[in-house]
Amino acid sequence: MIDVELDMGVVWGNSNFGQSEVEKAVDAAVRFAAIAEIADTVVPVSVSIKLSDNAEVYALNQEWRDKDKPTNVLSFPMLDDAELDALFAGTYGAPEIMLGDIILAYETCAAEATEKDIPIAHHASHLVIHGMLHLFGHDHIEDDEAELMEALEVKALASMGLPNPYTNQIDH
Repeated sequence: MIDVELDMGVVWGNSNFGQSEVEKAVDAAVRFAAIAEIADTVVPVSVSIKLSDNAEVYALNQEWRDKDKPTNVLSFPMLDDAELDALFAGTYGAPEIMLGDIILAYETCAAEATEKDIPIAHHASHLVIHGMLHLFGHDHIEDDEAELMEALEVKALASMGLPNPYTNQIDH
């Protein structure tokens, strides 16, 4: 199991999305990213997740990605590709591993959930899984990478009993 350090902003208080839901989404991402072995490592593995607001995510998006707008989720990996390869191979020699940081913007998440007509907790679970996949080195810049990442998201969400966010159906 990956330790989840959760910083929950006040605006998320009535969202029905908290520590338990975040941990379930993290666990589902680990299971379907084909790297479940890291959850069994004797080295402590952790991720930091912050449930924040548009203002903070806007500032981070502008500073780190040069984007002049908020977004639903940002991921900040702590490991480079070589370190990830070593981690997956079981040869990463550190006393503990911090995968990285994920931050969600409440207002953007809530608006997207409303637009999709789904509970915000379902959408936030999807975004945590999406962020975790980024921390594991996945990306969606190229079409084939996007298809793989989307398929992993769908499988992880289905394992939680949540519908495919791209079709609103549960895929088994």
